[in-house]
Amino acid sequence: MTQDHKIAAKLKIPIWLDCDPGHDDAVAILLACFLPEFELLGISTSYGNAAAEKTAYNALSLLTAMDKHNQIPVYAGAQKPWVRDAIYAPDIHGHSGLDGTTLLPDPKAPLSTEKTYIQAMSDAIEAYPGSISIVSTGSLTSTATLLRERPCLKSKIKFISIMGGGICVGNRNENETAEFNIWIDPQAANFVLEDPDLSRKCILVPLDLTHKAIATKLVEQRVLSDGHSNLRKLFYDLFIFFGVSYEHAQGFENGAPVHDPLTLFPLLQFYHMKKPEEIGFCYRRFDLKAITQERSPDLGQTTVMKEYSQDSNEGTIVGFDLNFDYFWNQVYYALDVASQVSTIE
Repeated sequence: MTQDHKIAAKLKIPIWLDCDPGHDDAVAILLACFLPEFELLGISTSYGNAAAEKTAYNALSLLTAMDKHNQIPVYAGAQKPWVRDAIYAPDIHGHSGLDGTTLLPDPKAPLSTEKTYIQAMSDAIEAYPGSISIVSTGSLTSTATLLRERPCLKSKIKFISIMGGGICVGNRNENETAEFNIWIDPQAANFVLEDPDLSRKCILVPLDLTHKAIATKLVEQRVLSDGHSNLRKLFYDLFIFFGVSYEHAQGFENGAPVHDPLTLFPLLQFYHMKKPEEIGFCYRRFDLKAITQERSPDLGQTTVMKEYSQDSNEGTIVGFDLNFDYFWNQVYYALDVASQVSTIE
């Protein structure tokens, strides 16, 4: 039996989530906590959608809302980019990073401080060598810093699933050719995407894919009406705020694209948890490079340097399509399970 099928038999994919909550990060946390195929080992929170102290608070609050605060440790991740000044996204997420609801509880657990996020991530990787994946839904600063400081860990990571970039789509920089997560730290992104040992382990979930995952009015109503709980109301509030923000900032009239949770679904396919036709993750393989010239109107753009055949072992896996009916059904399922344990008043 291969290692992949042994993992499938255990029905758990060990993951570490590096995020910057964030409305769509909130959905990623929900799925990582409550889909039975995943074992969420820990969370690191970095600057991005809001300042680092706000994203850390948001992660702790969300875990409290889901009654996971005593099970999932949260560490302070990267506080700023490698080279650039930190940039935030109040136009999309509000100044708190999770504007739009009054139902977020005060955290019942603090940040874990007994070790740094680098040591915590290292310990998790060493505990699951060859089977653990890093899921990055913010900048790549934390992941790149970890692997720059501890390159021996590269061989022990199975995949790095990244929400970031855009091949034919962008929404940041002067020419609107970049995606936010890559744009805010293109140097860290290049450290990961250009490393020959890491690039082939990377799964990029770009705007080309995530702009198809729209939280329509129907989705919003199902989030609210499939059951009665304050947790559902919390997520409904977040979806409503997110939708209005995207309509005002980027002209999305049918709802907001829910980017970050899509990073989990290629793992279900590549760990053989689900059949490819069920997940429907369609991809191509590229060598990628982000533009780092600060004065370039295309700063942060993810450029294709070379394309490989799909059956190659070279290049980053870049997603272009997914079974979105399956995706939304998993969101509804996770909300249903989480609502049964939530203690939000």
